[in-house]
Amino acid sequence: MKLAISIAGTDRGESGIGTYVREMVPRIARALAARGGVTRVYGTGADLEAYADVLGEVETSTLPDVVDAPGASAAYHLAMLPERAKREGSDVLLLPAANRRMPFYARIPTVGVVHDLAQRHVHDKYDPFRMAYFEHVLLPALARAPKLVAVSEATRNDLADAIHREPSAIDVVTNGVDVERFRAMSIDAARASLAELDLVLPERYVLYVSRLEAPGKNHVRLVEAFARSERLAGHHLVLAGKDWGARDAILRAAERHGVEARVKFLGFVPSEAIPPLMAASELVTMVGLFEGFGLPALEALSMGIPVVASSTGALPEVVGPLGALCHPHDVDSMRSALERAAFDPAFRARVLEEGPAWAAARSWDGSAEALLASCIAAGEA
Repeated sequence: MKLAISIAGTDRGESGIGTYVREMVPRIARALAARGGVTRVYGTGADLEAYADVLGEVETSTLPDVVDAPGASAAYHLAMLPERAKREGSDVLLLPAANRRMPFYARIPTVGVVHDLAQRHVHDKYDPFRMAYFEHVLLPALARAPKLVAVSEATRNDLADAIHREPSAIDVVTNGVDVERFRAMSIDAARASLAELDLVLPERYVLYVSRLEAPGKNHVRLVEAFARSERLAGHHLVLAGKDWGARDAILRAAERHGVEARVKFLGFVPSEAIPPLMAASELVTMVGLFEGFGLPALEALSMGIPVVASSTGALPEVVGPLGALCHPHDVDSMRSALERAAFDPAFRARVLEEGPAWAAARSWDGSAEALLASCIAAGEA
């Protein structure tokens, strides 16, 4: 089998979907090669350069530079990429960001991976133009797809409802975790690693690894909950993530609640910084309004770090009994969960003991094999 994979719309590695591509695509390529198959990755020059360190010897095909623009990229995938992949000898087309890029019609068997449909639940997540694209173009395209994959049960159910398909017709292939990278680490070792990366962190801090996006990632309520907790007065709130337009609103919230001196913005940080950032933290938060998975929550549990997670979307299934759940719209619920994760010794001890095994049940290798099986099934249908 020859498998075509598009890496367009995956933020060039600087988001959760980007992490997914970095972990899954090389593993799928290796697994397919072991079966005698070939993988070809499609992307613009900038896309391919961003992932060059993980693509290695994988075949690549460069898309026109004009496709770097989001609108042009969406149009190209709607109409042109499937024909090109088929013309160049591919048997199956895999779209790892199908909730962003999906063909309207395709004469090649196509597999689309859907990470979330959060815009169905988060008011004003996207502008009217993007919502029109979602409702009138993307959802009908997904409804026509012969094979769809969701990264969680919550996303599968949401997708099935949106396109009026039986949930059982949608495969679930969860995200994984690299247990070698995300394993327990001493505070001293973590701080030494952070110093090597020129990251100077407060002694005690709460960590949120997420792009700065409003309202979806819910930073403003997190800041208020953090400010309301007298027990967390000796802590900082550290925000690690690229600014997607919400930094000023978050800063204003910190000033309004009198905690601007205790909120630290790191901006986008490289992947190698995430494990020591988590290891040196008191706890990790994942408090978006509606997450399709929530990978940092699983990574934190792998390291035995307590997690405060929203009770909506996929996060309850990701953290299971080891998460301190909160309602993402309720500031006091969030404050209570922060204090439980930071100060409840029995809860913290349980996460330290059980978190690594809980996370290890989901591996990127297993996820890649399962997704490849979906692709093979699509090609044989």
